[in-house]
Amino acid sequence: MSDRTFWSGTAGAVGVGVIARAIYIVTAALGRIELFGDAETYHLLGRHLAGGAGYVRPREYADLGISVPTAEFPPLYPSVLAFADLVGLDNADDQRFLGCLVGAASIVVVALLGRAVAGAAVGVIAAGLLAVYPQMIVFDGSLVSEGWYFLFVALTLWCVYEFRSDRQRPLWWLAAAGAAVGLGVLTRSEAIVLLPALLVPAALVRAEDGAIDWRTWGRRVGVASIGVVVCVGGWTIRNAVSLDHIQPFTNNSGTLLAGANCERTYRGEQAGLWRIDCALAVDVAGLDETDAAAQRRSAAIDFAVDNPERLPAVATLRVLRTAGVWDVRTQLFYESLEGRNYQWLWAGWIGWIVLAPAAVVGGALARRRRITIWPLVVPVGMVFALVVFTYGNQRFRVAAEPSVIVLAAVAAAAGLRRMRSSPELEAQVQEPAGSS
Repeated sequence: MSDRTFWSGTAGAVGVGVIARAIYIVTAALGRIELFGDAETYHLLGRHLAGGAGYVRPREYADLGISVPTAEFPPLYPSVLAFADLVGLDNADDQRFLGCLVGAASIVVVALLGRAVAGAAVGVIAAGLLAVYPQMIVFDGSLVSEGWYFLFVALTLWCVYEFRSDRQRPLWWLAAAGAAVGLGVLTRSEAIVLLPALLVPAALVRAEDGAIDWRTWGRRVGVASIGVVVCVGGWTIRNAVSLDHIQPFTNNSGTLLAGANCERTYRGEQAGLWRIDCALAVDVAGLDETDAAAQRRSAAIDFAVDNPERLPAVATLRVLRTAGVWDVRTQLFYESLEGRNYQWLWAGWIGWIVLAPAAVVGGALARRRRITIWPLVVPVGMVFALVVFTYGNQRFRVAAEPSVIVLAAVAAAAGLRRMRSSPELEAQVQEPAGSS
């Protein structure tokens, strides 16, 4: 496939993707979904930033006019909304359309990632899959950070594959990957896991004689880390000054864990889920945000320690819920309460049930062709390892979605090749230069 064909196909996918996201926003979101929860928090954080109030607790400032610095939510997405507010997009419904832009960017990056993994045809197919994948259409059309997180994970993977495919091993690819991880951390804190789990091993490339130059590896790791440190460092300094605590990530872990570790999320039909009332039940009166988070974390750990017999079952349910294979109707109902259209969530689930098995097949086919797939496996493993300790929700799967889409595209390309029995199409799914 020529570059012209690749870019034409990608452009077509972008057009379809933007239209699909606009359709979701207009027909399923505007005037139909109330602004609350995380979406309301992000909107208010952006509004207060744009208005000069700073990064302050949103409800306290909106309702009482009290300015209390916060680090409960990562700052990148609220900063995007603040910029939108400054240029006139100050209405929450208008801000949803920013998702069309991030969706378009994600489609382009996934096309580049697919091409780097297994050839241009796979890249175009991956772009097409993402364009019409309801799960990501819903995220992009909602006032949540998942669409941006998807973009940064996909960027990280693309940079890693480009680094490994270039025999010169240019360090700027690793620097770009580190910056993408850093931006991911400022979007969702768990992205920091990609540094040790993905970038550190990606920097370890053997010479032709099989030897490992550990000094070169250390230098590469240092370069990759710079981008993360630069992105996260400014946020950490801000938190140290404003909150009088060293906090490189967020103060949200206390609420997260307390809501996931209580009687109602350990037993009964809501086992493996999260409840706000469990988090609010912890007495944090008189504590600042950081100390309150620590108090809630302590309460969550105490509850887990006191109920060891339930831990294996609850952890399993968290994984199954995130994978979309446990009590699907109830799961989607609770996820719709976060501000996403229930019918579209069903469409997203159907899309996932199609893509996930296809990705498994694609992974097997890629291994048979000696295509390197371990970088794609890392975010998938990260997602399901983390939900063991948190709770089950399909939006937590977003970091795995770029890998799933690309591997499903590998399977789709192979299927098309088999149906057409075309030598020309056969050449499109090719081993990249960085394969092992």
